[in-house]
Amino acid sequence: MNDKLEVEAVINHIRNVEDVTLKPITDIVALKISKGPYDGGPENNLAKAEEITAEYISENYSTIDEFHEKLTILDGGIKGLEAFADMIYQYYTASDHLDFETVKDKISSKKDITLKTVADLVAYKIAESPDDQGIDLNFISAQTFVAEYISKNFRNRAELENKITKLGKGKDTKGLSAFADIVYNHFVNNK
Repeated sequence: MNDKLEVEAVINHIRNVEDVTLKPITDIVALKISKGPYDGGPENNLAKAEEITAEYISENYSTIDEFHEKLTILDGGIKGLEAFADMIYQYYTASDHLDFETVKDKISSKKDITLKTVADLVAYKIAESPDDQGIDLNFISAQTFVAEYISKNFRNRAELENKITKLGKGKDTKGLSAFADIVYNHFVNNK
C-alpha cells in the first residue's frame, strides 16, 4: 500500500505560496507551539510546525486534494483552518508524550530512529553479557528496558533529546551510546 503522501512533498506544498490553506494552518500550529511547553524560538517553532503538519497530512490523507476536501467539509474559512491546526497540535502533543506503550510502539515500528538506536545498543550490551538470550529475546528485553526507563524518567521528547545531547556533548552517536549505557546499567543494577 504505497498511497501515502511523502512528508517532504507536503512540506514543499506548505512552503509553496500558491497553496493558500497549508501555510496559514502551519502558522497557527507554530503559534500554538510558541505558547506551550515546546517553544523553541520562532524559526524552530515554524520548522517544527511544518514537520508535524506534513506528518499529520501524510498519515491521514493520500493526496493533497483529499486534505482540501476535508477542509472544505470543516468550513474552508478561518474556522476550518483553526480546527485543522488544533487537530495537528493535539496530534503532536499526543505523539510527544512518552508513556511506556508509545515508546515501545515507536521502537518496534521503527518510527523513531533515536529510540530504535538506543534499543539496538542496549540489545548489543545484553548480547555481550551473561544475560544473553539470543538476538530476538535480547531485542525484546532491550525494547522493554528502554520503554520503561524513558517513560519513568522523561515527560516529553524535548527532555529526552536534551539529556542525550548533554551526554554526547553535541555528538549524537556518543550521546546515544552513553544513554544506552545508563539504561542498561539501570536494569542490571535493579534486577
